[in-house]
Amino acid sequence: MGKPQRTFIRFVCYRRVESQKQRLGLFQAFDEARDCDFAPSWALKQIGELSDWFQDNLTVPSKFSRGGWKGRGQPGLSWFKPVATEHIKQMHQLKLALEACGVHVDILTTRDPGHVIWQDEHQVVAEPGARKF
Repeated sequence: MGKPQRTFIRFVCYRRVESQKQRLGLFQAFDEARDCDFAPSWALKQIGELSDWFQDNLTVPSKFSRGGWKGRGQPGLSWFKPVATEHIKQMHQLKLALEACGVHVDILTTRDPGHVIWQDEHQVVAEPGARKF
């Protein structure tokens, strides 16, 4: 038998990152949720709690690009590894809270996130190359 396939997971909202092909990640969508005129208080509270949880339980990647500011390649995108089950569960809760505040969230999956430039136990940062995520 061959090596088992690993599926990486990324949560994104509808907005594109300036001058890039990729969509905004959920951690960058917090301000949009807080600025929403009809955001329910339970959702804002949950976003705050989940933000704290991720600060305590997810390392901020030390590297997002191998090409420097002149850009050999695009900035890397963060993907959860399949073993990060608790992190993925918390992201689903964050998705529900953000959507209650009017921020649409999509869940992307891939077996090939691109060239991995950084990783830890729960996530990888990979340059996607020509692919759009």
